[in-house]
Amino acid sequence: MILTTAPTTTASRSIPESDYEDIPTTDIIPSNRMLESDNDDSSLLPEENDCGLEPGVERIIGGNVTKIDQFRWTVALDFDSPSKKGVRCGGSLINTRYVLTAAHCVGKVREEDLTLRLGEWDIDQHKDCENDDPEDCNPEVIFAEVSQIIIHPGYRRNGHDIALIRMKQPLPKNYTTHILPICLPNATDLIHNSFTNKNVSVVGWGRAENVTTSRYKMYAEITTISNEKYKHVTGKPIEDNQMAAQSSSKAYRDSCTGDSGGPLQIQINGTYYLIGIISHGPRCGEYTIPAVYTRVTSYMEWILKSIKQYM
Repeated sequence: MILTTAPTTTASRSIPESDYEDIPTTDIIPSNRMLESDNDDSSLLPEENDCGLEPGVERIIGGNVTKIDQFRWTVALDFDSPSKKGVRCGGSLINTRYVLTAAHCVGKVREEDLTLRLGEWDIDQHKDCENDDPEDCNPEVIFAEVSQIIIHPGYRRNGHDIALIRMKQPLPKNYTTHILPICLPNATDLIHNSFTNKNVSVVGWGRAENVTTSRYKMYAEITTISNEKYKHVTGKPIEDNQMAAQSSSKAYRDSCTGDSGGPLQIQINGTYYLIGIISHGPRCGEYTIPAVYTRVTSYMEWILKSIKQYM
């Protein structure tokens, strides 16, 4: 079922800026070989030419507003419960019916208290128009009701922080004009890649500098680091199914890392892949401390099995 009204929104995380050197990703070339399983899972996820693609827009560096048609897989989670109200987390569309997010965003949420906002850019407007130009607008935002929240069975505080959200209805056939899934790293060459020291990005509607809420979808580039470096910097270890990234810029000192549950993504040969889910990180202002992300490659088997189970 598609809702027709836009709820009032708030947000609690922010998107920082970055000025580090570009780190090439051309050494990563995904093959067509997919994660092996007992059954054919090819129909569960979109083909590579149907996900993770971007229009021909200039690359944005720093915590800036995205173009209206960028990162079409980014989903705003809109809550309406006594404990949570408004846009408080993000997620990533991975096929026509499922969104991937952080378990801590939805762990105590009823399905009827959550709406997914797909094709969103300006959370203050029902119809998004860039520069308030009526000739440069997206189609209407889709407000999708939720039929099921699937939390990883091993979820605990700061661990296995991953969940799937199933929409009541699949997206309409013409949705790709302003909504598109992101690719998942289920090719063999990507499953076994640690994605260390790579140029990646985060997307969301978190708090912009000195502003409570960013009304527009924001984007920032950061750098992944090894789990060993994270332990060296923080004095605390993280699990192999987690990964870390940080900014090297003091420009981050007045902002945070992004929307919880939102995408940590990497562009490879023109296609974006979801490699991490924003899990937890430092308080706003502590730009030297890395944030922690759920490593998506560690959960591909669970993702595919869950989608198949609840089809």
